[in-house]
Amino acid sequence: MENLNLKHLSLFLDDNVVLVKEEVPKLISNLINATLGEEFTEVEIDADSNALIFEGNYEKAIMIIYQGSHLEPELREFLFKILGAVGCSLKDIALAASESVEEVSPESIDALNPNKILVFGKLNHTISKLKQNTYEIFNVDGVEYLFADDLKDVNSNVNMKKSLWTALQVLFGIKS
Repeated sequence: MENLNLKHLSLFLDDNVVLVKEEVPKLISNLINATLGEEFTEVEIDADSNALIFEGNYEKAIMIIYQGSHLEPELREFLFKILGAVGCSLKDIALAASESVEEVSPESIDALNPNKILVFGKLNHTISKLKQNTYEIFNVDGVEYLFADDLKDVNSNVNMKKSLWTALQVLFGIKS
C-alpha cells in the first residue's frame, strides 16, 4: 500500500473526502514526504498562517475564484476551455474555491500579489465589496478585477458566455 498514489486511491474512493482545516498542513507535509522521499527538505507549515489553499502554479499571478467547494468535471472542463482561449492554463493561475477564500484575510490575498482576479459566482469576502457591475473590468491598486456569474449559469447561458468572452478579450488584450 506504500506505493499507492492519489490516482490509485481515487479508484477506491466513492465518496467525497472531507479535510479538517487544522489537519491540512500535516497532510500536505506527509504527501510531499511520500512523493519526494529523502530528497525533500521538510518545510514547516503553520496551521495558523491563514494562507489561501489553491490549485495551480500561479506563474502569471492570475487568481480565479469559483463559487462553492469544488468544481464539477463538466464545469472544470468549461473553465479550462475558457482559460485556453485566453492563453492560460493551470500553471498560470491560482484556482481557488470560494469556500477557501472566505476563510482567509484580505491580507492573505494581497500577499500573493495578483495581477488579475476573476470571481465566478457569489463570494462572501471583502473582495466582493469591490464589485461594481458583472462583466465589467475595473482596477483597484493595480489589480484588475472581473466579476462574472456562477460558472454553472455561464455554461448554460449563451448571453452570459458572450458577455464573459467580451470582458475576457478586454482583460487579456485579445483582438477579435
